[in-house]
Amino acid sequence: MPIGEKPIKTPPAPEFELTALDVEKGAPVQPLDRLQIMSAPEWEVFTSEFVSYLDRDYESVTLCGGGGDMGRDVIAKFATGWDNFQCKHYKEKLSIADVAAELGKLVYYTWKQEYTLPRKYRFVTPKGCSAPCMGIFTKKSRIQGEIIKRWDKTCRDKITSKESIPLEGDLLNYLKTIDFSFVDEMSSLELIRMHSLTPYHTSRFGSYHLKRPAVPKVKPGAVADNEKVYIGALLDALSEADGAEYSFESVMESEYEKVLERARINFFSAEYLEAFSRDGFPTDCYDKLKEECHEGIDSVLQEKHEDGYQRFLKVSTHSVLIPYNSHPLRHFLQTADRKGLCHQLVNDRKFTWVKKKKS
Repeated sequence: MPIGEKPIKTPPAPEFELTALDVEKGAPVQPLDRLQIMSAPEWEVFTSEFVSYLDRDYESVTLCGGGGDMGRDVIAKFATGWDNFQCKHYKEKLSIADVAAELGKLVYYTWKQEYTLPRKYRFVTPKGCSAPCMGIFTKKSRIQGEIIKRWDKTCRDKITSKESIPLEGDLLNYLKTIDFSFVDEMSSLELIRMHSLTPYHTSRFGSYHLKRPAVPKVKPGAVADNEKVYIGALLDALSEADGAEYSFESVMESEYEKVLERARINFFSAEYLEAFSRDGFPTDCYDKLKEECHEGIDSVLQEKHEDGYQRFLKVSTHSVLIPYNSHPLRHFLQTADRKGLCHQLVNDRKFTWVKKKKS
């Protein structure tokens, strides 16, 4: 073999079991990498999603935009003040000039008393900070000098289109009184962590971060308010099958005790899934899951059955066969959830087990 040439080695086998999803989609783009390839319009939507996380920690959160924002991007208010999140989509990493331009607006408009200095001012960008920019955030005493040095180029004619603003007199004296220790950047890792707490994270980055909590392995206690409808419907079905009038107490002393216990366990399993869905998926995700369940069992519901109990058994058996192949929650569904969905639909009064007799 000639000098400098090397034989091609066979690539190593994947360290995981390939699934259909792996073959269809290829290797996933990691969240940090996805931030780097976002377009400006995507970044605007991403910012709106991120702001929804902030809302839980503040009295109000406002997303500004366009002219007239006076150098504020995301205004997060609390009882005694406000924080500013400057979510900007720069083509390159955040530079010192970018920082000086944005903080120049802050200096001018707080000097004019349009608003007060914020408690925190965070730069939020998809590409992060350049090395020189990280230097001024590490040593924040430098920020004031950088704004003064760069004012004529980055601020003087760019704060407002109505006038040129020289840095002199009272404005300069005011700038020199500001301690810029409240200014910093938000790391990409922190941004992704905060975004992961919103219901939009899964649709943007995938479900890599979601782990469904285990459903408690305990028997339900007293009947809760949200159980009365589906339990009442099941008692009617059992009563129709036996020609008796069952109550919750009498069923628990009959051959149907385990039927009711299992129904309640299935219902609570689905309720836990719904709560899990609210935390990690878009708001209508679980409603669509129930709609798909209803569609999947509808033909069995319409069949002729001896009584309501037989209808319940046949529908429950069929419910575990529904594939849900296109639904985002399919990887988290358990058998108990599939049956519990039927009870939730009864709770929603979409159907009941005992058909009304025609008068």
